[in-house]
Amino acid sequence: MTRPAVMNDKPTIFLTAAEASGDSHGAGLVTVLNRRLPGARLVGAGGAKMAAAGCEILLDMTAQASMLHGPFLKLHYFHRCLRQLKRHMRDIAPDVVVPIDSPALNWHIAKAAKAIGALVMYYVAPQVWAWAPWRVRKLARLTDRVACILPFEQDYLRRRGVQARFVGHPMFDHLSPRPAELPDLQAASQSGRWCVALLPGSRPGEITAHAPAMTAAAEAITQRWPQARCTFTAPDETAAERIAAAAGLPRADIAVGRTAEVLAQCHFAVAASGTVTLEVAHYGVPMVIVYRVSRAGYSLVGRWLIRTPYLSLVNILAGRQITPELMPWFGNINQLVRATLDMMSDPDALARARRDLLDVTAPLERRPKPTAEAVADMIVELLARPGG
Repeated sequence: MTRPAVMNDKPTIFLTAAEASGDSHGAGLVTVLNRRLPGARLVGAGGAKMAAAGCEILLDMTAQASMLHGPFLKLHYFHRCLRQLKRHMRDIAPDVVVPIDSPALNWHIAKAAKAIGALVMYYVAPQVWAWAPWRVRKLARLTDRVACILPFEQDYLRRRGVQARFVGHPMFDHLSPRPAELPDLQAASQSGRWCVALLPGSRPGEITAHAPAMTAAAEAITQRWPQARCTFTAPDETAAERIAAAAGLPRADIAVGRTAEVLAQCHFAVAASGTVTLEVAHYGVPMVIVYRVSRAGYSLVGRWLIRTPYLSLVNILAGRQITPELMPWFGNINQLVRATLDMMSDPDALARARRDLLDVTAPLERRPKPTAEAVADMIVELLARPGG
């Protein structure tokens, strides 16, 4: 089914975000769209941030995303939400559907949108270049535009028939500037007065998987350098409580909502793989990156689907290993401790890693406009083009 784009100032835009990060991205976009298209109806699935920005929330999946446990409960909940969203889309008949990240949900949303003749503007391109690359054909078929947040994705997708555009990474719209003078790596190496950040992730499973091993790494650091200070960071109080429980630490040893402040003072970090590694890189902090996976799951699925030589974002962006990554990592604590101590014991490697990390983030920091503005441009252009 196809339908021409609505050429008026009161389009209906249906947005779907299933996790906290998507809710944040969606909120920024909703704010801009309300200003650019004041007559538009913005409606869909999201969380408190999108609601506060002015989106009509029909279903909040973000509140449940970190609370469900067990595959059956998750699968049942997922299918129930998907049925509700499909029904809402049929009833509302939006002009444009904007799936935000979360490909497990949003592949289905894009397909349902196409079935009712809506235009699809996917925000945060699915990482088809990293695993199961044959999905790129589906991405081309199910979308009219795709907003990429990593620089190389635009050319990769365009060469494969996807109407893609690099819009910048939304995290860099909100990061505090780096200090004029970064912490002195040479002085820390000589004195042993290290400041080390421990970033185990924010989801319950990530915290459980990483916090105990990071605690062991912190103990090894302070045994070798007694004046070193190691600090866990948590995005909120809930995550802090989980870290304290998993790591067996006093609550006072965890910095809550102060990741940027901690990183600005740090010489080194041990980080769970994810977007936070770009934040670490922005502050020029050398790091070891780790992410725990199931050995059985990786053997059965991961090793056959992954098509990139590196799995951490900073190494992917660099096209080479600029910082150690333990991925896949099956939970060997000694492996993480050894990688951490080896890196911290090599001043030349630390200095080289800092330079490389700052180089990697430079293209993400230099862009003509904020990410949400660039995504809104794509939606406005799509609405103005007859037939999409």
